[in-house]
Amino acid sequence: MVIEGLSRLFVSLSLLLISFAASGSSRIEQGGDAALELSAEPGFEFASAFDLKSERLWNPTLGEQPLDDLRAFEEEIQLGLSYRRGDFLIFGEIKGIADQAVYADDTGGSEEALERGEMWLLFNRVLDGNYSLQIGRQNFLDPRLWWWDADLDAVRFYYADGPWRLYAGVAENLGRVSTNEDFIDPEDQDLQRLLGYAGWRVSKQLHLAGFLLAQRDRSDAPAIGQLVEEGHQDDSDADLLWAGLRAAGVVDESPAGRLEYRADIAFVTGDETLTAFEEEAPGFSQVDQTQKRKVRGWATDVGVTWTLPLPGDPSVTLVYAYGSGDNNPDDHTDRAFRQTGLQDQDEEFRDYGVVLRPELSNLRIATLMLGLPLSTDARLTLGYHHFRQVDAASFLRNTGIDAEPTAESREIGKEISLVLQIQKWENLEMEMIAGSFKAGRAYGTGAGERANRLFFKMIYEF
Repeated sequence: MVIEGLSRLFVSLSLLLISFAASGSSRIEQGGDAALELSAEPGFEFASAFDLKSERLWNPTLGEQPLDDLRAFEEEIQLGLSYRRGDFLIFGEIKGIADQAVYADDTGGSEEALERGEMWLLFNRVLDGNYSLQIGRQNFLDPRLWWWDADLDAVRFYYADGPWRLYAGVAENLGRVSTNEDFIDPEDQDLQRLLGYAGWRVSKQLHLAGFLLAQRDRSDAPAIGQLVEEGHQDDSDADLLWAGLRAAGVVDESPAGRLEYRADIAFVTGDETLTAFEEEAPGFSQVDQTQKRKVRGWATDVGVTWTLPLPGDPSVTLVYAYGSGDNNPDDHTDRAFRQTGLQDQDEEFRDYGVVLRPELSNLRIATLMLGLPLSTDARLTLGYHHFRQVDAASFLRNTGIDAEPTAESREIGKEISLVLQIQKWENLEMEMIAGSFKAGRAYGTGAGERANRLFFKMIYEF
């Protein structure tokens, strides 16, 4: 079924691209570096890629529900066409996606869709040559993936000169992303974002960066008693501001190896209105209550990597992350840190594990990773992760499992992970991920239960 659906998508994409003005699959890197380093070759360029993802997840409810094991598959075709003339580039991409998810009791389903990817215009090296302007759906990328890695409809200005890299962008979702969506996700509806970045390469030993995200939700919270159609519920309307700093560099490079460091600190502040719903009738929910509160939180994430002077560059990485908690839930101020919602929590960001992989909120996370070269084309990374709540609470924000803690203990659990990366051929990348999370006392009767994950990804560019 999935293969047949994907074939239909491929035909549809091919027909669309005949009349499509611009498409592609590239990213503007942090600080506008890619915008300044684009190839000067004029004309059209076609690009295509095929992504395959396969996942098995065992016991995500930690014994609470039988037959909750999951098998999921995703196949994606990306087709693109870009055109360049001088310092002007028009670019974009269309994706065809086929998903299938099946649980142990054979429930689940599949769906196929077309999605709009990046579609933008770039005016490079305008004014005195240090400025660029990008308009359209574009990727905002923090190389660590901790602040943001997301495609947004936006206008962005870049500046680059010597050791300085800066950008500022205004973003708002202007329409549906996928053909299987009937409306913009309520969480993104009328949500405006201002994103800013400033980077300064002081020396090889010190790179400084500042991040800013101001979010304004212009959607109105519904009144108590109001009926809301299924799928249109918006639990949170928040005006928030994130600000933070990053320092990174090389501490030492000697016959004993290379020692690198990086450190992030971030703050969030603002106001939020929470809305609770109750099912009223088939297809509708009724607003039960609303609550207004302030948001005040902070977080830090620090890490060091020692690369040994041996063939293949084996490495040892230590990471410690802290996201503040809320020790008084009844004072109308949420002091738990939350990330921007644009961060990458899926396969690429592994500092917080590959099974639990939580958002950094009300958590202490300690990580040890060993990078081992298997050959010139393959690398294995072993990881150990320990999770502990700052304040005992009955929930974790955005995790990879379905179970919730009991608030009777802060000990969330520990995880071991294994990542195998293979790139033997120029146009083919393969990655295999395995992880096992052991629940701690915070999960009550689920303590000691294990949730396991096995993931495979292949990317072929043709």
